[in-house]
Amino acid sequence: MIVKEGTAVPFFIAQMNLQQQIQALVEEKIAGTDNYLVEIKVSPSKITVILDHPRSLNLDECVAVSRYLHEQLETSNVFEKHELEVSSPGMEEPLKVLPQYHKRLNHRVSVLQFDGMKRTGLLRAADEHGILLDEEYTIKEGKKKTIGHREVTISYDQIKETRVIFSFDKINSPS
Repeated sequence: MIVKEGTAVPFFIAQMNLQQQIQALVEEKIAGTDNYLVEIKVSPSKITVILDHPRSLNLDECVAVSRYLHEQLETSNVFEKHELEVSSPGMEEPLKVLPQYHKRLNHRVSVLQFDGMKRTGLLRAADEHGILLDEEYTIKEGKKKTIGHREVTISYDQIKETRVIFSFDKINSPS
């Protein structure tokens, strides 16, 4: 233990920055589950932990991680200065880690590349190097437009952001 400003703090916590501390604790808590860490954001007043699951993350899992963080960091006084939010990514959030890409295989996505090019299509594959997209493109023949498809491989170092395109057209309403 290290005593910092009159408070006993475990040594490993004193030696890490706050984001690293949170990451280590979250990974410890979710170890052995299918849950995975997407992102940790630390601002002067708020800590946001984004978790996900291959199918869906439930509220109880978020609450359990939140409670665990509070218990583990209780003596550090971090929550006197920071609000804690633990949640799943929203629908509008871009994909950030490989398991999110796996979760969205065969979904329509929009990929914005660093060079400004925007591609749209079905996400067919994802691995540690990049993604395979069944890209849709427009073919103009005179006044007629048709949609074509081609497979495009895009490495992650070319991707600025990938967003899932949600369509509510196919939702059947009761008649």
